[in-house]
Amino acid sequence: MKVLVTGASGFIGSKVVELFAGKTDYEVMATGRSSTDRFSSFPNVNYFQQNLVDAIPTLRCDIVIHCAGLADDRSTRQDFINNNVIATENLLKSVTGCRLFIFISSASVYDFSDGQPKTEEQIGAHQYLSDYGISKLKSEALLNSSGIPSIYILRPRAVYGPGDRVLLPRILQLIRKNRMIIPGKLSTGSSLTHVDNLCEAIFKSVQQSRPGVHTYNIADKERYNLQQVFCEIALRKTGQKRLIRIPEAFVSCIVLVNQFLGIKGRLNKQSVQYLRQDSILAINKAREELGYEGNHGFVDSIDQLDI
Repeated sequence: MKVLVTGASGFIGSKVVELFAGKTDYEVMATGRSSTDRFSSFPNVNYFQQNLVDAIPTLRCDIVIHCAGLADDRSTRQDFINNNVIATENLLKSVTGCRLFIFISSASVYDFSDGQPKTEEQIGAHQYLSDYGISKLKSEALLNSSGIPSIYILRPRAVYGPGDRVLLPRILQLIRKNRMIIPGKLSTGSSLTHVDNLCEAIFKSVQQSRPGVHTYNIADKERYNLQQVFCEIALRKTGQKRLIRIPEAFVSCIVLVNQFLGIKGRLNKQSVQYLRQDSILAINKAREELGYEGNHGFVDSIDQLDI
């Protein structure tokens, strides 16, 4: 069975390639924006460099696992349209013979301002979403009208794990002189998604392959308090849980000044919103219909992280 994995040079995509590379009944085509030789030891993996924003040659495959995309909250609206929407459109035009398409979407399609856990039906209105979230919703709409027999849309929240080059590094940048400087109280609750839990959901989607479009929230079964998460990271990095809190009003001023001056700082409107709002995903549907377990947790896996 031939599987195409996009975004294979990135954090999530590379984990998905390695998942299927260990299964001899799959032939893996892997593509990413960057050049890499990390899959050269796998005889059933063929990696090629391809930017999905550009013209894509015809690709024949049975299964597509679309992990590629832009998630940097400092990017422009057009950047998100190009790298998420247009790239997905190009990919759909290029693949032939595909019977199963798995799309890694995002929990950013939800409006968490009401503080309530979100089910798959509670997508937010565009005026309340980030440009990133809107681009993911538009990509989902392309899939819904694609005519591919079986489609699985997976919506994780804050994917972490060994090899993470985005989320954890940005948190570690808050540490100064053995103290972690945090914006506000960080008393919010949040879902997080270990990359191995996401891979579990992907593989179970492949095994199930039911006709139609199926959308699932994917997160660890444990719900987290962000302050506890940041404290654990500070403890592993510095040996102590020393936090310095910056008042939220001051953080908001910094964000407004950066926005006015066009400065792409570590904090912006979207990242501050993430830290202020509860962002819990309901995963009942995935557990009942996919048999998803989500047993990997942050505390149990913290020693595996690149801290």
